[in-house]
Amino acid sequence: MADKLNVSELKTVLFAGKSVNNFNKDLSEADNKLGIGSAAAEAAATAAALALLAVNKTNSKDEAMKNAAGNLETLRTYFLHLIDEENKAKLPLEKRLEANAPENEIEGGYRTACTIVGEIIYSVISTVEVLDKVADSLCPCTAAIASSALFFARTAMETCRVQLAFYSTKMNEEVYARTTKREPEIAIEGVLPTMEKLLAKFAEAL
Repeated sequence: MADKLNVSELKTVLFAGKSVNNFNKDLSEADNKLGIGSAAAEAAATAAALALLAVNKTNSKDEAMKNAAGNLETLRTYFLHLIDEENKAKLPLEKRLEANAPENEIEGGYRTACTIVGEIIYSVISTVEVLDKVADSLCPCTAAIASSALFFARTAMETCRVQLAFYSTKMNEEVYARTTKREPEIAIEGVLPTMEKLLAKFAEAL
């Protein structure tokens, strides 16, 4: 049976609005509420911001570029929102671990904790897809910026992958555990050819 969450417990510190210095320091503290998922969301936000920077520096009036800019800004702010959502998703797990809850309830907490981490991966893939649609229209002067966006995107996805791999080791149901570990691997494998194509394209301008 699922725990009833106290709404007041969801009013956690909003890390998305903190300074980079405070966020980074909080991330390093042993007793902090942040974790791998929060770091992945921040890296994903940086990826979207850099992709948006490449679009903005190109300064094109083309409708596709305008649409890309709007989509990338939406993704950037969404990733910052996910920093806090990822913390909320871990609350049931943290409560059950502290209470030495039954094993099946703790496993349920791990499953809930997986939700936002998986969402980060698929949203990062959306970021790559947006960049891919306008890559041919980007100014060559933005090649380093666009390449860096892809490297941050890869970091965010791989960070999520290892977090989900860890969560999978805490699950007793074999099929669910295997799916939790393998699904992000498949998703990343699917977008890597696009990323490698874009990196090769941008490298020509460097």
